[in-house]
Amino acid sequence: MTNQITKTLPKSAWQNIVIKENNEPLIEVLETDKIKIVNMFETDYDPIYFVRKSVVEKMIEASNLLPDGISLVLIEGYRTLKNQENSWNKLFENIKSENPYFNDEQIENKVKLVIARPNPLANHHCGGAVDVTLCFSNGELLDMGTDYPSEPASVEIQSKYPMECFDLSNIQIENRKILRDALVDAGFVWYPGEWWHYCYGDRMWAVYTGREECFYGPVDL
Repeated sequence: MTNQITKTLPKSAWQNIVIKENNEPLIEVLETDKIKIVNMFETDYDPIYFVRKSVVEKMIEASNLLPDGISLVLIEGYRTLKNQENSWNKLFENIKSENPYFNDEQIENKVKLVIARPNPLANHHCGGAVDVTLCFSNGELLDMGTDYPSEPASVEIQSKYPMECFDLSNIQIENRKILRDALVDAGFVWYPGEWWHYCYGDRMWAVYTGREECFYGPVDL
């Protein structure tokens, strides 16, 4: 089990983390009886279901810790810098056209609710971050309180993104706990601001476990 900080920390804290790259390869995540891959949002690119080797191993371990009849769903893992930039720019322009009176800062605040800023470094570009949820054996997704955000949502829905949200039903709270317990026991860290985001070995992992160094930096596939 991984001990971690459970309050949301400022992104500026990540900049102090020293990256000592261990050159672990990116490998493809393959479906199993307990791991499913689902594309939940429209993009201009095909999602790349690759992550670092140890992350795949930990995903397999976590999936095997889940109750019978429940599988781990991978929504996205590694994301190239180009794809990150394209997704950011596309959503920025969409929001700008729909809100002509917004200034750039207001637009960026909307975009950040869905897509991490490409620069200086987005965690999905390091291969240690995964966006995940759970499904039943028939493919039906468990109720986590909100859908995975593919576009900016209402303030009410955004308020339910944090992992420890009190405006949830008992079932939604329990479903998040099932997901969290399995991944934490496998060595992942959860991001307090997003119930679906878990990581290992990257800067976020270091920040939320009180470390000064990490071993996954930006990597090209």
